[in-house]
Amino acid sequence: MMKTEFAGVFGLASFFAVIISSFVCAGELEMTSVKAEWTFFSDQVMGGRSDGDAQLLTDQKKQFVRLEGNVTTENNGGFIQIRTAVFGLNKDLKGVSLQARGNGEKYYIFIRTSGTILPWQYYKADFLPKKYWSRVDLEFRDFLRSSPWLGKKFRPESIKSIGVVAYGRDHRALIDVAALNFF
Repeated sequence: MMKTEFAGVFGLASFFAVIISSFVCAGELEMTSVKAEWTFFSDQVMGGRSDGDAQLLTDQKKQFVRLEGNVTTENNGGFIQIRTAVFGLNKDLKGVSLQARGNGEKYYIFIRTSGTILPWQYYKADFLPKKYWSRVDLEFRDFLRSSPWLGKKFRPESIKSIGVVAYGRDHRALIDVAALNFF
């Protein structure tokens, strides 16, 4: 089984930068030895009213990214998200695994592929992180498409980005992610 691991933002290497004013976090992508930028954005890009931010933190020598904010469906909104580009994945991968903790709310992994052309297209899977650090495994076959215009399934090698998302309902979001791996 092939395992690809993200470092930096997800716990194995140092963070290179945190630029809170533009909501970009940079870390090292171990798989290809290039820097990956983690970007925070919200439904405000389309007129929504959700707000929040992403922070790079350390707790007991464990580095992690925290996504925190208020999600509101007011004004056709309903999400906050951190996302990074992904490339060069193996076609034989079966899923994504993350080490996370949360505040009892449901969160999502959004995957965009070479076939998700429009900004509102993605594949999603939900998960409920525990209040303490734990592993969450999500198989690609369980991801759902956001639109009938997308294929029912996607090829792992077509993945272009992955996001951790608080989405779809009014709630206070707080999720920490310390590791993200493809398996």
